[in-house]
Amino acid sequence: MKKAFLSFAAAVMVAATLTGCATFNSGASITNGPVGPKMGEAKSTIFLGLWSSKGEQNDLKQAAKNGGITKINQVEYVDKSIFLGLVIEHTTRVYGE
Repeated sequence: MKKAFLSFAAAVMVAATLTGCATFNSGASITNGPVGPKMGEAKSTIFLGLWSSKGEQNDLKQAAKNGGITKINQVEYVDKSIFLGLVIEHTTRVYGE
């Protein structure tokens, strides 16, 4: 009985550690117009909440540049947590013209 409980507890810990949790945070529309035909995004990975793989390059300007957007209508932020939040994949998406 004790061996089965330890195996179950170990399986739960492994599953919790390897499971990612995605959070979708939609930013407010900048204008009251439509979303726009173009979409650009910038991604970075944040380790331990201290260090980012792209530094400050994951911002609105970079996302707009990547999508060829000059007029931003809507902004979205998506954070995906991996390994109980030790690693976070952060994505900035912009929509516009």
